[in-house]
Amino acid sequence: MSLNDAIIGSLGSWVTMFVIASFILTYALNSTGFTARLTAWFMSRKFVNRSPWTFTISLISLGLIVGLFLDPVPVTAFFMDFSNKIFKELGYKKTDRYPHMVTMALAFSINIAGGMTPISHPLAILGMGIYENAVGQSISLLTYMMYGVPTGLLIFAGLLLVLRIFFKPDMSKFENFDVKNVLDEIKPMDIKEKITVGAFFTVVLLWVLPGILTIVAPGTALGAFLTKMGATFPAIIAVVLLAILEVDNEPVLNLKKAFTEGMSWGVIFLVGAAVLLGGVVTKETVGLTDFIVQNIVPVTESLPRILIVVLIVGLTSIMTNFSSNVTTVVLMTGVGVSIALGTNNLSVFAIALSTTLTGALAYMVPASFASIAVLYGEEYSDGNTIFKYGAITVVITTLIVSFIGYPLALLLQ
Repeated sequence: MSLNDAIIGSLGSWVTMFVIASFILTYALNSTGFTARLTAWFMSRKFVNRSPWTFTISLISLGLIVGLFLDPVPVTAFFMDFSNKIFKELGYKKTDRYPHMVTMALAFSINIAGGMTPISHPLAILGMGIYENAVGQSISLLTYMMYGVPTGLLIFAGLLLVLRIFFKPDMSKFENFDVKNVLDEIKPMDIKEKITVGAFFTVVLLWVLPGILTIVAPGTALGAFLTKMGATFPAIIAVVLLAILEVDNEPVLNLKKAFTEGMSWGVIFLVGAAVLLGGVVTKETVGLTDFIVQNIVPVTESLPRILIVVLIVGLTSIMTNFSSNVTTVVLMTGVGVSIALGTNNLSVFAIALSTTLTGALAYMVPASFASIAVLYGEEYSDGNTIFKYGAITVVITTLIVSFIGYPLALLLQ
């Protein structure tokens, strides 16, 4: 490739621009205090405080819900801080099993949510971009969510089931606990927060609307326009509008602060390079696809399809838990697509979705993902517990993605 082609395919890719716009919108939403507001509202509901387990599962579920829309790292940091207030109010020590379970489950659940939707999640967008570069067809955000949300919910349910059966924390300290003691006061939303929240969720609606219109009203002009503009278009428009609109002589969104405080530039450059490499390795001139067809496909053709899926998904899950998620998504999606292209036994679409989702789900060691590093650094966490239950969650992830996620993707293609 020429240097210009490489720049266009990396930093100039729609994937990179989408990630940048998502980071800015996430920063704008977080700076309004909306996450704290949502947490205070949700955790003050009557059903949350019916029992210690109801409270615990509600808290972990809230981490999952917020994680569906925001980047996992700041969400993990927020919920670690919030849960620490709860532990101190309850009187738990750093060596008690209950805080170990909650902090671990929160981080795991937020990571699961990060694989469930492409909203503010670079890894999902990266996998979709690699698939598009390899086969010339795009995956709509709605289609990905129709696959990722139910599959992720099943993984989440499996995690909760394991914790409920095998984890035996002491919950006697909940007897006189009042969650209101750790909740921030809910004040009315100001105009700046209303504008930001409205813009954010309008963009989310516009991301999924083309897929909805394709199902309920195919061939409409609006659907065709939004599809042509792509997912990056509404995000950039929202960023521009938030930067232009002023409240009390100040812009709703301070772009200078967003670029300096809200951007993970290392992640952005890494995603730019990864999406380029992920598309390049499947090009005919590189020869990787031919090599796989000649040397690996003949071996896989003698195996049952489900066994091949389990092997690819299992290897992806193991690799992403001990190395970079970006590297895993690039390598395993590229290899999986190449294997599927060389055989009639596998769906390219289903394999790409499976490796993308699995590649985003890390649980075991700090090197796997930044949010797991945050978890290991928490005062109320325990490394042995994280590693042990992380390994169990790897098995749960592999089985659910292979036996339920892959067949679901076949129905969606």
